[in-house]
Amino acid sequence: MDASCTRRGFLALTGVAGLALAAGCSSDKPAPGTPDGGSVTITHLFGETTIPSPPQRVVTAGYTDADDVLAVGIVPIATTEWWGGEPFAVWPWGRAALGAAQPEVLSLDDGIDVARISALKPDLIVATNAGLDADTYQKLSAIAPTVPQPGRAAFFSPWKDRAKTIGTACFQSPRMTELITAVDKKFTTAAGNNAEFKGRKALLLGGNTSYRNSVTATLPGWRTEFLTQLGFTIPDGLSGYTDGDRAVIPLDKIAGVLDAADVLIWTTESDDEQARLLAEPAIAGLRASSTGRNVFTGRELSAAIAYSSVLSLPVVADTLPPLLAKALNG
Repeated sequence: MDASCTRRGFLALTGVAGLALAAGCSSDKPAPGTPDGGSVTITHLFGETTIPSPPQRVVTAGYTDADDVLAVGIVPIATTEWWGGEPFAVWPWGRAALGAAQPEVLSLDDGIDVARISALKPDLIVATNAGLDADTYQKLSAIAPTVPQPGRAAFFSPWKDRAKTIGTACFQSPRMTELITAVDKKFTTAAGNNAEFKGRKALLLGGNTSYRNSVTATLPGWRTEFLTQLGFTIPDGLSGYTDGDRAVIPLDKIAGVLDAADVLIWTTESDDEQARLLAEPAIAGLRASSTGRNVFTGRELSAAIAYSSVLSLPVVADTLPPLLAKALNG
């Protein structure tokens, strides 16, 4: 028995010396989901996926999957375009991890391109945000171990669920856990630096009114978790306008809902979108418009919120709090 094992066992003592010592010594054995820890198995809606060894050729077949794969130091051989037309479908927050690589860029516009993925000869297909059905999952699984969405939602399961699943599949569970913890810490630190956020009410809104001539608002849940971490609450009043995973509020009804918030976050992608919103009489007449408490995100911050990944959320934590503080402090 080596000295380091004895020391770890001793430090772990809780009154049963032999058991504590054994537990300390067993920590030398690599854990599943680490590079030397043997195969990993992921349970999901369609059954189980076993990945026998750390992957070398990863295809990211879902909209945001590349972010989480890049975050743990693996450069995918293929990414998937969602929106924005960014080089290799990787936004600025992922470019350092991408380096000089030039992955293939896939599209979901016509569904999963099984033949194209097969031609890439992957040893792992990550599709946690690709809307897989059972038939497509089986076709992909015949090519390589395939990791589908972690829950029943076809797209955009909670970001931490996707990240943990991908971390496990890439044999990087400990690293992914560290990254998730670091994201949470960035938001709680920002909350501590902005005491005026605590208890204030905020709404996360779409950047245009094109859908049914309405304003869309994000319902309380995992997508607004970063706001609650900052200290904000989501005002009541959205439940009467629920449409799937969001609230859709007709323009002639928005004052009764949006005026309950202390600050409104509009996920605009351009100055033109911002101008069009403010030109809308119903929006111009809101309390937030008259008091300067509208926050307009701009393109990259809007995308970072939409992606809600372990790489994009630090951008939100760095960029959004100063905008909110400026709006609230006038």
